[in-house]
Amino acid sequence: MNNFKYNAQLYDLQIDWEARLAREMELLLHIINKYRVNSILDIGCGTGHHLQALSGYVDKLVGLDPLKDTIEYAQNKVVTAKNVTLKVGGFEDLGHMDLPEFDLVMSLGNTLTLPGTRRKVKQALKHCRKKLSKEGAALFQFLNFNRSIIEKNSYYRPKVVRWEGKQYLFLKHFNYGRIKTKADFIIAGIGDGDKVEHFEINSSLMCTLKRSLFISMAKNAGYSDIELRGPSGKEGFNYQKDISLYALLNK
Repeated sequence: MNNFKYNAQLYDLQIDWEARLAREMELLLHIINKYRVNSILDIGCGTGHHLQALSGYVDKLVGLDPLKDTIEYAQNKVVTAKNVTLKVGGFEDLGHMDLPEFDLVMSLGNTLTLPGTRRKVKQALKHCRKKLSKEGAALFQFLNFNRSIIEKNSYYRPKVVRWEGKQYLFLKHFNYGRIKTKADFIIAGIGDGDKVEHFEINSSLMCTLKRSLFISMAKNAGYSDIELRGPSGKEGFNYQKDISLYALLNK
């Protein structure tokens, strides 16, 4: 899967990991306790912060990411826990990778939508289900693809970070489409004298995964129970106002 490319260091700079993990850990630990999770597969693990944070709560964690440079960055800069294994791969590799079953398969961010087509998203759901243990659960996080929500939040608030003598500006833009939604990630590095010394645009085409479509796909993929939660993970998902959701599925 090459639909989302980025510089791992710059990706990390734009995220306040301390705040994000503080927000997400309550939900993740709730799932770990509820399903007695002892092993986790994180697909689209990125720079590995979730795996590192969860390494003290379960025995075995495996992270997959299709970008080799990102896996190397995670190994060198983020993940220090000995019970975490990182591999290059994505949804499309699950069918032939030598992996055991896991108590929890998770994919956070918008990774599930990145295969791009409905057929591939459905295949990804099936592959994830096959990697679940008998009582296992799957957790997916993605945008609320309600058109009015996307268009209202088409530009995320810019973030400015200073790094290695430059001021970096990060901006995200979403362009809704009925079948595919385009995401543009814009990075500008500004040096002395306000000179632009770095500029890049990384674009992705995400499958427009509306709530009803996702539920239908998940049921067809064989999941028996589907629970949707809002962006905090504490309350039920509100299609009319929430910008993103968590989907918790049982085998």
